[in-house]
Amino acid sequence: MECSDGNQDECDYIWLSTGTKFDVTTEPLLKDILAAYPIKIVKGLPVLDTCLRWPSCELFIMGGLAAMLVGPTARNLSGARMACEKIVPAIVKPSVAFSHRLNELQAG
Repeated sequence: MECSDGNQDECDYIWLSTGTKFDVTTEPLLKDILAAYPIKIVKGLPVLDTCLRWPSCELFIMGGLAAMLVGPTARNLSGARMACEKIVPAIVKPSVAFSHRLNELQAG
């Protein structure tokens, strides 16, 4: 990961907050993701898979931007719990992981 200030870090996971705007196209941190992995957007909200994963990559979205699948509570604590119930299986169960990730897990 290379930051705008020139710092570089290597990591397995990145956690970030996407703020209070409900339009994925206005989020600077997601513009590169949108360019690399274009997806359908409905009224500013990304169309995620059932695990709240950005299609074609291992990026998971929760909070207001996940409202289409989580519902109106997406921005509060009960929404966070609901989102975790969708995300955790995709992270910890190889059967829910993307096929390329499944191959990596099986290889070692």
